[in-house]
Amino acid sequence: MAQAATQIPGIGTLNLPVTRNDLLLLLVAFTQIGLGFETGLAHLISGSIKPGEAIPVIFGPVAGVTLLVAIYLRIRRHRITLSSLIVIGVALASIAVGVIGSAFHWARAVPPSQIAEAALQWDWLIYAPPVAGPLAFAGIGLMAFLSVLEDTKPETGKLTLPGVATFQTPLSQTRQYLWLVALGMFAATLSAFLDHGRTHFEDPAVWIPVVLGLYGSIVALLMALYERHSGADWFIFFWVMVLMALMGILGLGLHFNTSLPETGETIVIERFIRGAPIMAPMLFAIIGSYGIFTMIGADVDSDDATVDS
Repeated sequence: MAQAATQIPGIGTLNLPVTRNDLLLLLVAFTQIGLGFETGLAHLISGSIKPGEAIPVIFGPVAGVTLLVAIYLRIRRHRITLSSLIVIGVALASIAVGVIGSAFHWARAVPPSQIAEAALQWDWLIYAPPVAGPLAFAGIGLMAFLSVLEDTKPETGKLTLPGVATFQTPLSQTRQYLWLVALGMFAATLSAFLDHGRTHFEDPAVWIPVVLGLYGSIVALLMALYERHSGADWFIFFWVMVLMALMGILGLGLHFNTSLPETGETIVIERFIRGAPIMAPMLFAIIGSYGIFTMIGADVDSDDATVDS
């Protein structure tokens, strides 16, 4: 496939064989598979995975593989309409899995109706299943849905579902992506805050994803709120997203390290299941990657403000 020069505002120009939307769909596919694996580990805490808990565990890999097939049809076979309909089906199912899963988790966090005058308390939230966790499926479902829409007239909000319809939206596709990145970062930060609340924040290091995650969330939110962006804006955004990705990778290493045995001891799988969630920090890395991919071909307010690397 011929490569086309694509602008990365504030950074430079790259020769990419696929479009921004294709890259985002690929990331969504692999994220689905990763979420299925992480959810499986999380649900094994109770000792076995119940039928209802198996839904996201099975759905993640199946959705990921289905998306990869759709991407193949889209890029190699040029079956744009068919592949788009497949992606939309997976996206809607992913949103449903995320919303229903979050509702089930919330049901575990609220006090039972049998307890008179009971109120939602901090301990109910931090020791219940992660209330924001399943929403990751909903978020990437929305990302998949948006990624199949072609930016008919860039930066105007005019989008096309290939072979089906063209419609006008109030925001440009880039800003819609930025809103998803911002909301995803806020959700990841909230999840980290609640998960680390179980440690009572005794180790100052557990504040790192909370503080930096909030910082990344605010930066992404500001980019989503403003209609026009200079090259300097994109330059700052790029490095903040890189910071989020690095933080996620570092968190993965730290979580993995806490589950390793002491010197001379054998590896116990149970520690990886019941210890710090191994893959959870990678949510920051994934969302940071979404943010970086969002920059591809984005509009720049002033060429004079562009910073080239």
